[in-house]
Amino acid sequence: MEWIEYKLKFYHFANFNNKDSEYIENCLEYAENLFSKNLPIIYDQKHLSLLVGYQDIYLLKVSNSQSFFYREFKIAKKNKVDFRMISEPLPNLKYIQRWILDEILSKLKPSDYSKAYKVGHSIKDNAKFHRKQKKVLTLDIENYFGSISQKRVFAFFRGQGYSKQVSVMLANLCTLNNGLPQGAPTSPMLSNLITINIDKRIAAFASKNKIRYTRYADDLTFSGDFNEGELITFVKNVLESEGFRINQSKTRVRKQHQRQEVTGIVVNEKMQASKNYRRKFRQEVYYIKKFGLESHLQKIESENQERYLYHLLGMANFILNINPQDSEVRESYDFLKELLNSSS
Repeated sequence: MEWIEYKLKFYHFANFNNKDSEYIENCLEYAENLFSKNLPIIYDQKHLSLLVGYQDIYLLKVSNSQSFFYREFKIAKKNKVDFRMISEPLPNLKYIQRWILDEILSKLKPSDYSKAYKVGHSIKDNAKFHRKQKKVLTLDIENYFGSISQKRVFAFFRGQGYSKQVSVMLANLCTLNNGLPQGAPTSPMLSNLITINIDKRIAAFASKNKIRYTRYADDLTFSGDFNEGELITFVKNVLESEGFRINQSKTRVRKQHQRQEVTGIVVNEKMQASKNYRRKFRQEVYYIKKFGLESHLQKIESENQERYLYHLLGMANFILNINPQDSEVRESYDFLKELLNSSS
């Protein structure tokens, strides 16, 4: 629909409902800004409820009492010691969040330096950019999703042109405990869009100093020839000014003679999954072949055979995505697929 067509229709229905000219002009001025950005026009909370297909009283309940509309569970981190808390929205809220993602967030463009959560980009693309460099520095943002407050999400929606009333509800529907919940479909894209300014500031410094820079969610990677102390101090100051902190325990600097790893991929010369990751995969397959699947599962105290096999197939896919020529892993993949098919 062209803007002129929308405008004429709005005039027709507004006049039919006896709205005065000031009301009409104010509404159209508000609508035109959103229309020009290809964003859905949402006049108020009642209008939002009609667009998402739920009663406004339900949206108000969710907006004002978010914690009742999530289920929480823990998943182990890579070190198998620490856990990550996942807050998964219940089906109705997840549907509403997917509407926000599809109709609003996905129509906006994140930073070119951000490589995560983007169609057509992968972890491999992020790593490839840093191949064969003199130094590779990796930094991690601490509590990335949790550091993005409801206030910042509200400011983001206001910045797109939505009214205060609508922005409050959108922000509440996308946040939990004053942060972005890990498990909500809106959180990845919101984090990408809200951190655009961080990418701009860091990228300007990197470009000036001939440093390569990308960000994959909370992982920041720099490569080239640079003074790492100066770079870390600059990035730390930028992040803190934007409400984030560096996770000091995950800061890594690797030179050419060391294993340079970017988001789990070695980038010194030929790209491949890290040695530890490949060793772990080979070891698991070896034990299955030697002792049998059931015996191995008992030994590692895993009860879900199907989930375990899917986990190993995921590891194989990750390795093959980086290096499709790895015949040993390809053979193991086929072996695991046979086991999965025979067990189902």
